[in-house]
Amino acid sequence: MRKIFLAITGAVIALFGLFGVQVGLVGDVNEVGIIAGLLIIGVWIFTEFKRDFANFKQGIAQTNKWGDPAFWTAAITSVLIPVLTSFGVDVSDALVAIVASALAVIVPILFKARKTTV
Repeated sequence: MRKIFLAITGAVIALFGLFGVQVGLVGDVNEVGIIAGLLIIGVWIFTEFKRDFANFKQGIAQTNKWGDPAFWTAAITSVLIPVLTSFGVDVSDALVAIVASALAVIVPILFKARKTTV
């Protein structure tokens, strides 16, 4: 369910980036923020799918799925970065790139802190 939620969020971010100006939501779209948000979502979905498949083969079930820190980090930052850059908050492209790259590394590390039960 969380993978579907973030995939839909990623689709909305992509559509927002493609059609936000035409619809009149924003005056200008910052492509770096859109790409950063999609990068974070992509890393989380790939890492989650890989981990779920490994757990499925071992018969391990994850508990408290909505309390996963990696999910919330990916969900909040993937939306926050494009929204800030698209609505005129002065954030440099270099800062967005650094934050997105750091989060692309941090999100998989947060997966290791997650608890699983048999």
